[in-house]
Amino acid sequence: MSHDTIRHDTVTMERTYATSPAHVFDAWADPEKRRIWGSPSDEIDLRIDAEDFSVNGEDVTSCMMGEEAIAIVRARYHDIVPNSRIIYTESIAGLEALEGVSLVAAEFLPDGPGTRLVLTLQTLAVDGSDLLAGVQEGWESALLRLGTLVA
Repeated sequence: MSHDTIRHDTVTMERTYATSPAHVFDAWADPEKRRIWGSPSDEIDLRIDAEDFSVNGEDVTSCMMGEEAIAIVRARYHDIVPNSRIIYTESIAGLEALEGVSLVAAEFLPDGPGTRLVLTLQTLAVDGSDLLAGVQEGWESALLRLGTLVA
């Protein structure tokens, strides 16, 4: 069956960081740290408009290019197990319309003295959005910055 208005993809990324799961988890839980590493590219800065890192809490983040907001990301947390996992959904909208939604599952697994991060993204792009490739590329970039932050 094909869909004309919805495309979807599932991607799993794994990274190993030479620091504890608690340290890597903290970089996700702390909104200021997330602002530093979480951008999808070097050209985009994140502005945290609202933050509530708790089960059923919501974060609202504007993706800024200079002084101009180019996208709004709303994250709703569904499961948080400190130092172990975070499961949330995020809607990604341009200024005109919804571009897509992702289910994000981050697992923080002990790996010797470090952490193996397993990130699973299930993304739906709507109405011709090129979001699928953008989400994967954005997370690849963000995970590199996360590694620098927690090093």
